[in-house]
Amino acid sequence: MKSNINLYQSRFAPRIDYLSFSSVSLAIGVVALIVLITGSIYHYLASSAEAEYVKLLERNRTHQSQIDELQAEVTNWKADPALIKKVEDIKLDLSKQRRVLEELAARAPLRFKGFSILLDDLADKHESDLWIESMAVSETNMTFNGQVSSPQAFPRWLQRLSETTSFRGRSFAAARVYMDQDDALKFELSTRRTASAKAAAPAQQNAPGLTLQGGAQ
Repeated sequence: MKSNINLYQSRFAPRIDYLSFSSVSLAIGVVALIVLITGSIYHYLASSAEAEYVKLLERNRTHQSQIDELQAEVTNWKADPALIKKVEDIKLDLSKQRRVLEELAARAPLRFKGFSILLDDLADKHESDLWIESMAVSETNMTFNGQVSSPQAFPRWLQRLSETTSFRGRSFAAARVYMDQDDALKFELSTRRTASAKAAAPAQQNAPGLTLQGGAQ
C-alpha cells in the first residue's frame, strides 16, 4: 500500500520581495509619470492665464488711451452759446413738466381711491355666469364689455350693481347682450352720471379716465 506524504509546506513557498529593484523602479516610474502629467496641466493653465492677462492689459491700455483723448477734447471744448441756451430751455421745460407731474400726483390719491372703490364694488357684486373683459372709466362715463354664459346673468348683474356706491347717481345709458362672430354671448354696458350727481361731485375729482383690458369676473 502506497502513501503520499506532502513535504511541501507554505513556509517553503517563494516570497515576493516588494522592495526589489523592479518593483521600486515601477513605483518611481508611475510617480514620475503622474508628476509629469500634473506639471503639464499646470503649465497649460498658467500659460492660458498669462495670455488672458496680456489681452486684458492691452485692452485696458486701449481704453485708457481713449479716455485720455476724450479728456483732452473736454479740456479744449469751448461752450457754444446756442447750445447753452438750448440746454436752459430744456431745463425750463422740465421744470414746468415737473410741476405738472407734482400736481397730478397730488390728485392721484383721490382718483385712484374712487377707482379702488369701483373695483371693490365689482368684486362684491360679481356674477358667476358673467366675465368682464374690458372697461373704460372716466368721471362722467363708464363702459364695460365682456361675456356671459346665460342671458339671465346680465340683468341680475345690473340689479346688483345699482345697489353699489360706484353706480349710485348713474344711469345705464346702454345695455345689451349679443352674439359675436364666434357665436359667443357678449354684453356691453355704458353708464352716465346724472345731472344731480355731477352738481354734487367735488371739483378735485375731475381726472383723466382709466382703461383696463383683460379678464375679470
